[in-house]
Amino acid sequence: MFSGWDEYHKINKELAELVRSLPESDLGEVIGYVLSAPGKRVRPLILLFSAEALGGTAHQAMNAALAIELVHAASLVHDDILDLGVERRGSPSTLERFGPEAALLAGDYLISKSIELISHYSQPAIISFAMACMNMSEGEMQDLSRTCSPAEYHQCISRKTASLFAASAKIGGLIAGATAADLAAFESYGLHLGLGYQVLDDLEEYLGLDQGKQSKKTSITLPKIYSSQHHEGAVRQMCIKVIEEHSVEAKRALGRSSARADMIARLESIVDEMTHRGLQRCRSLKSLC
Repeated sequence: MFSGWDEYHKINKELAELVRSLPESDLGEVIGYVLSAPGKRVRPLILLFSAEALGGTAHQAMNAALAIELVHAASLVHDDILDLGVERRGSPSTLERFGPEAALLAGDYLISKSIELISHYSQPAIISFAMACMNMSEGEMQDLSRTCSPAEYHQCISRKTASLFAASAKIGGLIAGATAADLAAFESYGLHLGLGYQVLDDLEEYLGLDQGKQSKKTSITLPKIYSSQHHEGAVRQMCIKVIEEHSVEAKRALGRSSARADMIARLESIVDEMTHRGLQRCRSLKSLC
């Protein structure tokens, strides 16, 4: 679906330009490997669509969208270092291919570049970006501490995953000069989308569905927490209910805004694409119990 939007191709074109501008060095090779990996580009798309929905343009918001994508890419590299990831998006992880030192430095470079890109915007946009990055680090640390309750898990993924989705939507609105009410609605949209997506990702891993990624270490996830007290079929249904609730709340948040109807439809379709297909896969599995 995402490849049908002009904004998707513009993002990939800008990323390709960035790769071509990298230094011809060992570090440049590693960064190029990271940025050349295929991806949905969902976070930068959310930022561009949010800007367009609230009165801005994709051109105005492109550097911010790239900053979001670069810091997301850096978080995946660092996540693989923490979890000893060996496969990412169906290919060897940066850690596996280049080693921990090169992977760490590549992630640092990407974060630094993202700061350069976001620095051209208003102070509120820069602060929102920085807060999301700090929240992601807090969430990763909480993940390492081995969360053990649904409430702790929710807090962890709110920071680790959903904060960047929420920031993407909010920053798009800030660039467009949106009202406080619209900013709050779009931030809520991103938060619920991020939460639903992460629970789905964890459920797919729990059910053994191929995700194109593999790590030697694993996190304590909501399905694993539920499995300590419930059988596999119940765990699946409980998680599906959580995912569906967040999907509904994400769309409901958009309905509270004054955004353009055509862009709301696009943002709603992102919710569907990020959750419904995975939910169908989870539902289609026969019970293991």
